[in-house]
Amino acid sequence: MLEGLDPQQLKAVESEHDTLLLACPGSGKTRVLTRKIAYELDRLESNKKFIVALTYTNRAADEIQKRIDEMGIPQEQLWAGTIHSFCYQWIIKPYAELIPALVNGFTILDEFKKETILKELKTKHSLPSYQAISTSITRDGKYTDQEPVNKMVAKEYHKSIVENKEIDFDLILYLSYRLLKKNKKIRRHLSRLFRYIFVDEYQDTSDLQYGIIGQIIRPSEGSCNIFLVGDPDQSIYSSLGGIPRTLEEIQDEISSKHMELHKLSGNYRSSQRIVDYSVEFQYEDMMVKALGEYSNKHGRISLNTTIDKEDVPQEVANLISYYIEKGCSPNEICVIAPQWYSLYPVAKKLRALLPGVPFEAPGSIPLPKNKDNFWWKLARLFLTEPNPQNSLNRFRWVRRVIEDLNDYTNEGFTFTHNDCRRYLKWINSIKPRPKEGVLYLKEAFKEFFNKLEIDFTHNQTLHDQWETFFNGIKQRYETESFADVPNTIDYFRGMFKPSSGVVINTCHGVKGEEYETVIAFGLLWGYIPHWNAIWNEPPIVRDTSSKNLLYVISSRAKENLHLLAETGRSTTSGYPYEINRHLANVRFEYDALYV
Repeated sequence: MLEGLDPQQLKAVESEHDTLLLACPGSGKTRVLTRKIAYELDRLESNKKFIVALTYTNRAADEIQKRIDEMGIPQEQLWAGTIHSFCYQWIIKPYAELIPALVNGFTILDEFKKETILKELKTKHSLPSYQAISTSITRDGKYTDQEPVNKMVAKEYHKSIVENKEIDFDLILYLSYRLLKKNKKIRRHLSRLFRYIFVDEYQDTSDLQYGIIGQIIRPSEGSCNIFLVGDPDQSIYSSLGGIPRTLEEIQDEISSKHMELHKLSGNYRSSQRIVDYSVEFQYEDMMVKALGEYSNKHGRISLNTTIDKEDVPQEVANLISYYIEKGCSPNEICVIAPQWYSLYPVAKKLRALLPGVPFEAPGSIPLPKNKDNFWWKLARLFLTEPNPQNSLNRFRWVRRVIEDLNDYTNEGFTFTHNDCRRYLKWINSIKPRPKEGVLYLKEAFKEFFNKLEIDFTHNQTLHDQWETFFNGIKQRYETESFADVPNTIDYFRGMFKPSSGVVINTCHGVKGEEYETVIAFGLLWGYIPHWNAIWNEPPIVRDTSSKNLLYVISSRAKENLHLLAETGRSTTSGYPYEINRHLANVRFEYDALYV
């Protein structure tokens, strides 16, 4: 499992101590993380110990498990997922009876419903719809949002959902921390249960999340180690509380006596020219060298500051056509903008300008984002086409579905290998007739439960999650941004297929991705960074946010990078937006604007 690692990567994997690994873009971060997890799984001396891999997204967790499958390492003692899922599975669910608000049952609110409630509260309190309100909570139970009116809205929001027997991701974290802080037995039990805790994209970890991890590791007195990996220069979730802690701060949090700092400075993704451009926005003192197949390619890097906003769709279409005609696969092209509200109209025009070109827009996914919802987990099984590449993942998914079902119904379904094969065979055989996505899923779910001989309609938890799941889809299709999104089962299935078209996404959505050609527009001060993230913030916060976003955008490219800071956009007060200040200060030999 250690074959093919370069010296920096190998040294990190073989570290015997708590480790902080700083990894530049394209340095093989995920490879090192999965090899280290596999290495430690293979060295476990007790079948009662677990290894935890905390990832920023469920997709990242699936990728880790897929790679470990390919190495042939058993994963019965590995748990991988987001910290919200971890807290729900290991802390909230088993100890809910210790929380008065959760004793009589609860459901998890999805992000779409959360935004709907906050929108109603903003209207109630005469706040503008674009005003950002943070509902994050600190360790001592205070809201991180310092604006008095925002704190009032956040408090009212949480009060309303708790009264409705609902909790959101912020409450999951806060309640988990409070349980750990107040209950020594829970802390000690978890600290003895886990041998290693891995944290991917550590720079996006919030103070409360560090606190949760620290509460688990500290009582272990060295028997539970931590391995954090990430890149402080890609810290773009500071508005959500993401903090790239220093090694000393992390040591203090977990009471580590010895923590090593390692670095990965070899970029196997991009050309040296792209690397040299990207480091213009770098803060971390790291000399990055291109080492991969694109390292010596010249490519094209351009900056257009004169184009009008009305001409952006045509310019982007011209660039896409040019690279496709040169032989670039559509899924190796990515169009990036700061926010979805500026991407939607451009995406619509691009489809009209390039009817023969496939496009992928992750933001147009109609399923609610709450992936701990039981029906979301079951929908993923029905919408994922079975094939040899995803067979092991589907086994894990169906096992989780049955485990949840046992928790909700006390039925006691077994989930041996043969059991899971039988459940998957049922799922694969269910083929409802409706072509409309929602009707298809409803009939598929009902037929699956008929095979299980369960009437889920009488189970309050499953009923509540059903309402949340399908109402979330309905509400999405009632918004203007989903006006042109198909509601067919084929479109639903496409959400779980590998990307085959030109990707349209935000700068936050593409983090961790890579493309031969990147085209980015809306690179304006007030868009990048957005006013909501920098309003009333000190200059260092604004500058860091700006440079980190530009670093993420530029470092996605392997060979070609086209940047547009268009004219014609103005603030609500009528002032024209100007090019992002840090982008304007770059001194670089750009290529001609037109190909």
